[in-house]
Formats: sequence, structure tokens, C-alpha cells
Amino acid sequence: MNGRFLSIATVVLFAGPLTLRAFDPIYERAPIYYHETEPDTKLTRFFQTAGNNPVLCNGSPREVLAELLEKLKVPVESQVLVFSKTSAQNSRIAPETPRAIYFSDDLYLGWVQGGEIEAASFDARLGMVFHLIKLTERRPGSPPPLARERSCLNCHAGSSNHDLPGLMVRSVYPTATGLPLFEAGTFHTRQSSPVEERWGGWYVTGSVEGREHLGNALAQAAPGGPGVELQRLAEGRVLKLDELFGCSPYLNGGQSDVVALMTLEHQVGVHNVLIEANLATQATLHRHVEMKKAFGEPVDSLLSETNERILQRLATRVLKEMLYVEEVQLPGGIEGTGVFQAAFEEGRKKSAEGRSLRDFRLYERLMKYRCSHLIYSEAFNNLPEAIRSRILQQLHGILTRPADWPEFSHLGEAERGHILAIVRETVPDLPEGW
Repeated sequence: MNGRFLSIATVVLFAGPLTLRAFDPIYERAPIYYHETEPDTKLTRFFQTAGNNPVLCNGSPREVLAELLEKLKVPVESQVLVFSKTSAQNSRIAPETPRAIYFSDDLYLGWVQGGEIEAASFDARLGMVFHLIKLTERRPGSPPPLARERSCLNCHAGSSNHDLPGLMVRSVYPTATGLPLFEAGTFHTRQSSPVEERWGGWYVTGSVEGREHLGNALAQAAPGGPGVELQRLAEGRVLKLDELFGCSPYLNGGQSDVVALMTLEHQVGVHNVLIEANLATQATLHRHVEMKKAFGEPVDSLLSETNERILQRLATRVLKEMLYVEEVQLPGGIEGTGVFQAAFEEGRKKSAEGRSLRDFRLYERLMKYRCSHLIYSEAFNNLPEAIRSRILQQLHGILTRPADWPEFSHLGEAERGHILAIVRETVPDLPEGW
């Protein structure tokens, strides 16, 4: 009788919140409350102080963008250019006026001529948060308004991101106006995506040896039947885009470096699994506490086997992305201009032997040591300790006991040893046993 009463009482206890929130996405439920919570990101912190400092107040939109990148330490050399209409500012985007994207380890900024600056930045509790920096609403002597943008989640919290607020890189078949040829389909680019499916609707400088990609091309439906015809705007290795459109408005001119594009794609994949791990861990720990309260048990007791499995699986999922498990092979290598590579490698954290997780290889694969540089990012460092510690414990096992982790067999003995030394010597707050 007592057990039955307790079960009924438990249902009653949870009935209110579950009734109200059961059909909300995980990020709108306790303890996250995505849209009800004021974000705290590198971008919002900067704008909180901007009103007290003479920043972003003067100059053209281009000059404001340059100042913003400098203040937030986002390298101009990270610029990549996308001309497909796959943005909140579609009316301003075309092959002649592409959107410029700039990125660092923690920030993504998109700028369109005559429009606003789109921003995605990381909050320790909420994950990725989206804003518009409204250049078109600037007042003399004041920085442009910063507005949190809800409509971004129509795409950025869709099924391709497991219904969580995240990032995405799309490859489409763009028409002469930049509008995708939707009947031809689209690709969500991941580390495993073949080069042949990448960069549709993007400009690409540099080359992938021995591979054709969809960049630098327009599409139209094949006459008289299914299929797509591509019109190449440039053939072979493209060094500059100046002959294709007016590049002078762009901070890095006619550059949309292939190495920057592949680095961006890697970062997007890692950030998305870190966000998933963060939000899912918060939800799991919240359920654990609420259940313990309901049964009158200590809330700091050990996790159940089910919850422990959830966290261990999340950790493995993160590491499969961070360690490039499904990375596409590049047998002929890739070649950029070198400008992005130099900027990316600045400030790298080196082991005693001078090795770094920012060292490019560019032959057969992107990086020399296949452990993501985002291990130093805000998104990783601000993970709940319950999942951060499990990720690092699993990473240690992968690097020291490879026979126990066959799904990571792509890492050879020498590479594992180098990664172990780099992480051990450059990553703070490692768990006991490292």
C-alpha cells in the first residue's frame, strides 16, 4: 500500500511541470529555460561595457565590423564568403554581394553589405545564442543595438542539430540569384561529407587536389529531365575572387580560403556535440535531483546506471567528433593561401617539444594531431563538470589503452603519444590519473 501511494504521489508531484512543459524542447525546460534566461556570452559581456566606452560608435558599417572583430579577437583572415540565400538577410545576399563569415574558437559573425551583423556566441548554460547587431539602427555617438534573435532557431534548432540550438553549414545548388534550387536537394556539411558535396553556394579560394567541389558555381535544372547543370564561375585553383565580383567592401578582400572553410566545418561539428552534451547533461542531472527529492534520498547520491550510461555515451559522442573519427580522407591534400593558417596558429599552446593542436597537416587530413583545438574553448571549459570529467577520462583511455577503444583506431601510436603530451602539458584542471 505504501509503495503504491508513493508511486501515485510521485505522479502528482511531477504532474504540474510535466503538463506545462512536456511538449517543449529540452532547451525550454528546467533547468535551462533558453528563451527565459538572459544570456551571458563573450558578445553580450562586450556590449554591456560598450555603452560606457567609445566603441563601435563611429565610421562606416565596414569600419564598425573591423573594430568589432579586433575587440573580440576574431581574425579577419578567417573570412569565408557564402552567396546562397540561406540567411535571415536573404534579400541582401547574391553572387555579387556574398555574406562574409568570420570566426574564432568562441564566436561566429556574419556580415552582409547594407545589412546587420549576425552573431552566434556561447553561453555556459544555454549553449549557442543568436543575436543581430543592428548596424541599420545606429544612432550618432552610440554603438549599434544588440538584439537577441529568436527566428534563427527555425533553422538552427532543427532536426539536423538534434532539435537543439546549434550551428550548421549547408551546401546547396544556387541559382543565378543565389536562391537554392530546392528540388535538387541540399547537404548539411559534416566532417564525413565528401568534398564533391561541399561548398555549394560558397566561394572557395585554394584547392583540394584531385577533387571537384560545388563551390564557385551556379546551378540550373537540367532541361527536359531530372538533374542539375553547373556553370563554373572559375575553374581550377582560384587565388582571388576579384574577377567574379567587387571584393573591396570585404575586410579580407577576395579571399574565402578552403582551409578556413574546413576548419569552420570542423568547429561547427564540435560545437554542436559540445552543446548537446552540455544541455543533455544539465537535463539528466536535473532529473536525477528531482527524483531523489521525490523519494526523500540525498540529492548528491551516485547517478543511476541509466543516467551514468547517458553521460558516458555523450562523452563518447563528443570525442568521436573531437578526434576526427569520421573525417573525410584528402589523399591529394588541400592548399590555401597560407594567410588563414598563419592567423589560426597564432597564440597556439605548445607542448615542451613544440607541438600544438593547431598544427595543420593538409595532406591526407586537415590537422597533424587529431584532437580538436576546441578543447581550449569556452564551450568545452564551461561544460558541467560531470560531463567534462568523463570526456577527459575517456580521452585518457583512448590515448593510453587503444585496445579498449577500437572505434578510435585511426590514431596511430605516435600520434596518440603526441596528443597525450600536448593535452597533459597545455590543458588545465585535468582529472586525477592524467
